[in-house]
Amino acid sequence: MLNVEADFLLNELFFSKTDFKGLIQTGNKVFLRVAEYQEKEIWRRPHNIIRHPDMPRCVFKVFWDFLKENRPICAYVKNLSKSGRFYWVFAMAFPMGDGYLSIRLKPSTALLCEIQTVYADILMKEQAGTSMEDVTADLLQALHEKGFSSYEEFMNQALLAEMKSRDHLLTLAEENLTPSIATKSGLLEGLLLASRSCTDTARNAFRIADQLNERTHALKTKSHEIDEICREVQMVTTNLTISAAKLGEAGKPLGVVSNNLEKLAADILSNSLDFEKTFASFNQAASAMYLAIGISRFQIEMMNHLIEETLTRDNEHSSISDEQEQQLIQNCELLKQLISSNFATVLSTAKDLTKENKSLIRSISMLSKVTAGMDVICVVGKIEMSWVKELSSSLDALLGDMEDLTESFKKILRSIEGESKWGLGRSNELREQLSAISQSLRKVDRAITA
Repeated sequence: MLNVEADFLLNELFFSKTDFKGLIQTGNKVFLRVAEYQEKEIWRRPHNIIRHPDMPRCVFKVFWDFLKENRPICAYVKNLSKSGRFYWVFAMAFPMGDGYLSIRLKPSTALLCEIQTVYADILMKEQAGTSMEDVTADLLQALHEKGFSSYEEFMNQALLAEMKSRDHLLTLAEENLTPSIATKSGLLEGLLLASRSCTDTARNAFRIADQLNERTHALKTKSHEIDEICREVQMVTTNLTISAAKLGEAGKPLGVVSNNLEKLAADILSNSLDFEKTFASFNQAASAMYLAIGISRFQIEMMNHLIEETLTRDNEHSSISDEQEQQLIQNCELLKQLISSNFATVLSTAKDLTKENKSLIRSISMLSKVTAGMDVICVVGKIEMSWVKELSSSLDALLGDMEDLTESFKKILRSIEGESKWGLGRSNELREQLSAISQSLRKVDRAITA
């Protein structure tokens, strides 16, 4: 059965909770169904009961190293069901006060194929007797060769990529249909409504954060162009100063113009360096916001999935038992603790993003003011040029270059300013979405503790 894949659908999520020793304490229906275990068979059993022999041991070393440092961790994991079937998951585990909670989704990006190749190579080295320290280093090196500076960068990018891919594929397949729900109390109905509202808002917030992140990355190219133009401006002003000096007495007025251009170019370069630092802070804030929203959305959706799968009707007359209701409330409380802990980070990063966005707009405004002086100096240069044009045709070309560079500079600044103002609008919209999520979470909390 080792080559038969277990039935794990793209629209499903599952979770499990372990103590600090890795003994399973609870999980949801999807986990039990895919792993093919009954509750009594798997509760209090080590989580490695579902470990597949194709998995390198060093992956779990990295996994546990993160958790022991009280840091969340993501990984692609191949698991083994009771009957010997396999199933791949993208798992994210979170440290909690009394253990660890892991949420899993079905991977659907090309990263899975890449990581399978890496795992196969690492596994061969492990089986050949390579030390754990060396194979762990080989794993990190393999990820570095694929463009990831660290395991943390790899797992963060993989998490966001998997969530986006899942959203896209589910939209195409129209699989995220609302299930038929059986509730036996107003408490559960209130919990369900609050959870669905929270999930819808979290999905929308994730889309906004994704748009912000993509546009911010696109701005990187324009940011680099500013630096390049500053360097070119410096080179042109230097050449203009040299050319004016060669004209002797006749070139003195142009020398004054070129000296003014040189000073202004230095001011622009100084302001552009400040802009680069501000942009770097903004870019970091946008990335942090995107990741924080992604993690929160993952946790919120898991809670909603748990509620819906527990309350889904098996038939027209079905209802849930008191025991199932109690188990649902307990598991929702676990997830709510996790969501609340991470959501504090989301709110903090949202505030940072707005602050950095405003700083970016101020930096662009300052750069635009400094650049405006270039036009005036170029006009003065042309007037002075009329007196010495017959002496040097290269001066005319240099001033023409300066005008072209100034226009390019202003065009890029206008583009970045427009994008930054758009980003500020989306940041404010995102904060409104987060406020709505907070309200829904309070309703979930009231339903759980009622």
